This record gives sequence, C-alpha cells and structure tokens, in this order.
Amino acid sequence: MITKELVSHIRLVKKPERTFAYIRNVGPYMGNQALSLKLFSKIIHWARVNNLMQPDMEAITIYHDDPEAVPADEQRISVGMTVPEETIPDGDIQIMKIPYGDFVVGSFEIDPEDYGVAWQQVMEWVVNHKLDFKLDPMYESYRNDPREHPEGKHIVDICVPIETY
Repeated sequence: MITKELVSHIRLVKKPERTFAYIRNVGPYMGNQALSLKLFSKIIHWARVNNLMQPDMEAITIYHDDPEAVPADEQRISVGMTVPEETIPDGDIQIMKIPYGDFVVGSFEIDPEDYGVAWQQVMEWVVNHKLDFKLDPMYESYRNDPREHPEGKHIVDICVPIETY
C-alpha cells in the first residue's frame, strides 16, 4: 500500500533497441547512493576518455532481479549509459542490448528516498491496467544530475517492460 502519492506521468511507450555500456554490481544496492555514484563516475570517465559522450546519451541502472525473491547479496544491477552501436567492451565495461519493446514508463521528479514509492506506483499502474510485465530489463533512466537541481531532486523515468499491448 502506498503511503505517499508522488506526482507522476505514467504511460505506455514503444522503446527502440539501444546499445548499453555498463558495469555490473552483485550485492546490496538499495539506498546506496555512494555505490551508484562510484559506478557512474567510473563509466562516465571511461566514456569521456573514449569520446563516447553523446547529447542523446541515457544514464541507466538496470535491475535484473526481483528484490523480494533474490537475497540482497546476490542481486544484480548494471549501471551505465547508452552508447553508439559499434562500441566494444573494455575491461570492467561490458556491452549489452536493451531490446526494442513495449514499456510502461513512469516519469518522476523525486527525492532520493522516494524511489521505492515511485516503483510501487508504476507497478500498481501495471497491475491496475491488467498488463503482464517482464522482469528484465526493468530500469531507471536518469534525466538530470541531482547535484545541479536547485532542490537536489532526481528526474527519472522508471521503465518496466511489458508483453506487447
């Protein structure tokens, strides 16, 4: 049950296939902003060194596991960004495709502690609209650097893949 209602815009979207450069982390991540900052800093440094920073680049965290079914020390996330299709892996930086597909996308402007509520709102929207979701790739697409927001807010799209609608 949601205890806090966030202002959001939730809708169905067809997303294109994208090439995603990422660093994988296995272990507890919930509420660990320092971990996210560390992983994003590493991948952004790599992208700058390799001239891969693009104006249309998306910063993304993919959540591969159901946190209610997988123990925290085994949960996998992939933190990274979209890159040109021809990008090749490099050391800790791996490459995968985020597939074309139908997604429920919830757009939020939130405080860091509100991510759980935002996810809950999106998942309740999916259930209320009688849609079947897929577990992978569920992800967050970050639209700003919260350090540059006057209130420190995170502007984020929560993206949940669904069976074709």
